[in-house]
Amino acid sequence: MTKKNALHPLTHILMALLLSTMVFIVKKPSSLLFLTLLASIYAAFRMKNGWQKILKTLWHTLPFLLVLSFFQIVFRRGGSLLWSYGILKISSEAVQISIQLALRLLTVIYCAKSLAVMEYPEFSKAFSAIRFPEELSFMLSYAIHLVPKFLAQLKGFVTGLKLRGIDSANLSIAKRLQVYKQLAITSLAELIRNSETSAIALELRGFRSEGKRTKLYQQKFSYRDILFLLVFSGIVVLVTNLS
Repeated sequence: MTKKNALHPLTHILMALLLSTMVFIVKKPSSLLFLTLLASIYAAFRMKNGWQKILKTLWHTLPFLLVLSFFQIVFRRGGSLLWSYGILKISSEAVQISIQLALRLLTVIYCAKSLAVMEYPEFSKAFSAIRFPEELSFMLSYAIHLVPKFLAQLKGFVTGLKLRGIDSANLSIAKRLQVYKQLAITSLAELIRNSETSAIALELRGFRSEGKRTKLYQQKFSYRDILFLLVFSGIVVLVTNLS
């Protein structure tokens, strides 16, 4: 059931699109940092135990971002030379590009997190407000939830192994990769099987039947949504310009 004072789902989609678009337009590291902070604040308010999940996401993403930044700093050339040791040279452009890439990826991840809390009925409301097909809202909703479902299944399999006395941390690197490969394949197969079951259930419920679809709970795009979008857009523009 829709809360009386809740924003329209389309508002949340537009806000996430605004942040994820602006982060690829802006080039200044300071502006990108402000956009990343804004995206993290927005995602934290959208999720239950938001700040805990935001910090957990940052912690899990940090190794990948560091490796990505390392390759950018070491192999990219351009700008003024900041430090050199033998064949290893670090330039100002390489550092700037690595910071831009890390902040952009973090912003996109936080925007995806803020949209991942939405269920299919909310996506349906959002796209029906702009006269988009029902199938599109379902595909987008299902695609956004695929990765969290895959990771949840993988985590469940890893927990099952630990309960059986098999801890991957105590295995060699080769055996650990073999275990994770098998778990990933199993999780993917389970995800495909569940997708097929969901598709059959949708067909049985008349998802693609002809005629106009009706909804029990309806929510219209109101002046509150317009005002919120204007204020949020103003904050984004102000932050990027002031920095």
